[in-house]
Amino acid sequence: MPRRHVFWTLAALAVLAAVWQAWALRWTCDDAFISFRYAKHFVDGHGLVFNLDPAEAPVEGYTNFSWTMWLALGLMFGLGDQGLETWSVVWGIACHAGTVLLLAAIAWRASGGRALVPVAACAYAAIHHAASLAPAGLETALFVLLGLVMLRYAIALRCAREAWLCGFVGVVAAMTRPDGALFVAAGGGFVLFDTIVRRAPRLLLGYGAPFLLAFVPYLLWRHAFYGHWVPNTAVAKSASEPFVAQGWLYVRDFFVCYWPLLSTLPVLGWFALKKGDLLAPISPFLGRRPWWAIAAFVLPYVAFVIWVGGDFMFSRFLLPVLPMLLLGWDLALQRWRPLWLQPVVMLALVVGLQLRLEPAGLDDPTNAVSDNRRISMHEFAPGVTMADAFRIVAHDYLRPLFAGLDVRIAIAGGHANVAYWTDVPVAIEVAAGLTDAHIARLPYVARGKAGHGKPSDPEYLESRGVQLHFEDSYRKEQPDREPWRNIRFVPVDLHLRLVTWDRELMAELRRRDKDIDVQDFEQVLDDYLAAAAAKSKQQLADDFARFRRFYFDHNDDPARRARFEALLR
Repeated sequence: MPRRHVFWTLAALAVLAAVWQAWALRWTCDDAFISFRYAKHFVDGHGLVFNLDPAEAPVEGYTNFSWTMWLALGLMFGLGDQGLETWSVVWGIACHAGTVLLLAAIAWRASGGRALVPVAACAYAAIHHAASLAPAGLETALFVLLGLVMLRYAIALRCAREAWLCGFVGVVAAMTRPDGALFVAAGGGFVLFDTIVRRAPRLLLGYGAPFLLAFVPYLLWRHAFYGHWVPNTAVAKSASEPFVAQGWLYVRDFFVCYWPLLSTLPVLGWFALKKGDLLAPISPFLGRRPWWAIAAFVLPYVAFVIWVGGDFMFSRFLLPVLPMLLLGWDLALQRWRPLWLQPVVMLALVVGLQLRLEPAGLDDPTNAVSDNRRISMHEFAPGVTMADAFRIVAHDYLRPLFAGLDVRIAIAGGHANVAYWTDVPVAIEVAAGLTDAHIARLPYVARGKAGHGKPSDPEYLESRGVQLHFEDSYRKEQPDREPWRNIRFVPVDLHLRLVTWDRELMAELRRRDKDIDVQDFEQVLDDYLAAAAAKSKQQLADDFARFRRFYFDHNDDPARRARFEALLR
């Protein structure tokens, strides 16, 4: 069989394997629902906002503008809420397959059509976490593909048109994730080098034109609309503050898990310093440039991951550089002439990457780093996963119950799906303030899990008129644990805590579902007032302060307020 047929047959099998594995692992990460909600509000005509609160300024609670716009396109085609999940899964898998195919194409070109095996393509298709995060509703697979495209142009830039394409891809990468700026800088460095060496300013002009024509207007619009130059999520995660200790653990655990990747590093160092092949003037893939390009894209990015402390999701922040590292093997094997080395190295990488050494505790959501797919797909009941349970409770039960009402909820990490499925007008994320400007700027209580750990601010939630808190621990530190805050939605056995009591809302909810188990707070007040004679003025003052924030600030009840004020005179 001709070498070409062998190579592209294996490449096709690698793509099919990548698609099959990603489809088998499909799920929707909770963070994806943040982008889903922004896209839905945009298509509904509210703009790119998370909440529909006229009193709240728009908050940029996403970092993936291009991906969010792509989600919005799916909604414009008429997809429903659950159809949007499928749209995100399909395109994530498509990008994952595109990365595998592009690795094969680069390897074929690098070899001048003489390669036997697409080593990097086969190896990347074998990485479990690349496959599991591709169909997760996130921008991860798109970002990986964009980074690899930029590396391809940085290795061998032939003309101004390719410089323009590289710049265009860089714009999309920077609009997909802020850390795309690192790839933009790396790619720009090689374009600048070519501009100087070739004395071809059109290369630099071509690379810079997309940024001038598209990215600068985007930045100006973003600042005008949101009032800040950086996304709110960067503030919430304190991205500018180093968290090197956690970042180092994040990187270390990943490379221990996928230990065969470490073998790429000495190869990278060797060829980066080794003199290029005699044919390097003819093919840039045979010189030092590919190795310097890989180093320029990979090393600063890994340093960035260490600096910011990694991510709470295992492997997500390191996936963009994996195809680049693996590509080094294709390049090296073109310099090492024996053909038999290619299938041997490919098989060794595929088998080794399957024998991953995962760190302990990835299924524990309280750990600093976890595998969110494993947690979401955990069996909640026979045949029902945790993700299914959230959808049933939020979409099938709470959404019709809350329909048309000004319900305001507080959600923690892992509850963004609740905000999306219930379609409530206001949802405040309290774990880090990803979608809330006030909470995002609160200092961390203790910095550990990335994107989590902001202090509780009950007064802020009360001022925003939040009624329901999805964390059952809310305000239970009070001496009496305030049992009148408990509310149980009996049909789905959902236990929440009340932040404030909205008389009209609670009456309507209990009218719609008579099985809601909650103390009538107005009756609680009447019982309290009946026994008030036995309480000291200090206790009365303290309790009235709590009752005021919980009830009187949100309801017009002059009679009961007057009785409290009389007792406090």
